[in-house]
Amino acid sequence: MGCPVLPVEPSDELAARLARVKYIFTDLDGTMLAPGSCALADASGEASLDLVSTVLDLKRAGIEIIPCSGRNRSMMHEDSRIFGFNSYIAEMGGLLMVDRSDNRWEYFCADMPYNPAWGYTPHECIEATGILDAFSTRWPGLLEYHNDMSTGYKYREVTVGLRGEIPDEEAREIIRASGAELEWSDNGFLGYISAPTTLELPEGVRGRAFNISPLGLNKGRGIERFCELRGIDPGETLSIGDASSDFLMADYTSVFFLVENGLRDPGAEEFLVSHDNAFVTRGRIVDGWVNAMRCLLACK
Repeated sequence: MGCPVLPVEPSDELAARLARVKYIFTDLDGTMLAPGSCALADASGEASLDLVSTVLDLKRAGIEIIPCSGRNRSMMHEDSRIFGFNSYIAEMGGLLMVDRSDNRWEYFCADMPYNPAWGYTPHECIEATGILDAFSTRWPGLLEYHNDMSTGYKYREVTVGLRGEIPDEEAREIIRASGAELEWSDNGFLGYISAPTTLELPEGVRGRAFNISPLGLNKGRGIERFCELRGIDPGETLSIGDASSDFLMADYTSVFFLVENGLRDPGAEEFLVSHDNAFVTRGRIVDGWVNAMRCLLACK
């Protein structure tokens, strides 16, 4: 398809938009990080300091990077600590770390009723519906709980992480039939499958990461709530990702970048046609991320 590629020299209108950007909401796996979730490699897996040097350049320019991922709190906390980030959005928008230095955070459950006074996490409320039993037995060998790098899915607080390869519509039908105020989302292709695993995917099937989330919860609405809490002007924001779960960020930020590998997503063409603020980077995963950020910096 003829996709809108991020130009080497942005037009006056796009350059003006990028010049205003002070906040970057970025996906991690398949976007900012190299294969294997590595920060010291390029898209081909070769040793590289390009990501680290670009992160430093952004910091020197006064631009804040806010990771926005399906990862859980413990993973995001360590990721942000290592990179020196002060905030993050975890669990597909469901956990907002507004200020690490002050430990200011909140759960965000969108349209699912939730009250912290109940004494349960949103994840525990989802478990109580019984819907997870249907998912855990329906597709043996093709679906399992995502073990979050061996820390265990029970460490999630808002969503339920799954991985494998199953028909999305069948998954959504299970949720609809339950009457629970939940929804199913695709979080992109798996770069690799960490042990232990029960998956027995057919040869050539990479598998995807999935989330069962509170109704209406997505990265875009998580960003919207985060900006409300921080008093951030959406006109000063940029988002970047690689999967359909990231596309929703485009509706809540001034500009959206799709790293080149994101074109494999079945919904990419329709998304790009319907969003005039979305552009495809030159380069896959971390290479595309670095090129996009260098373009941004050139406009500052």
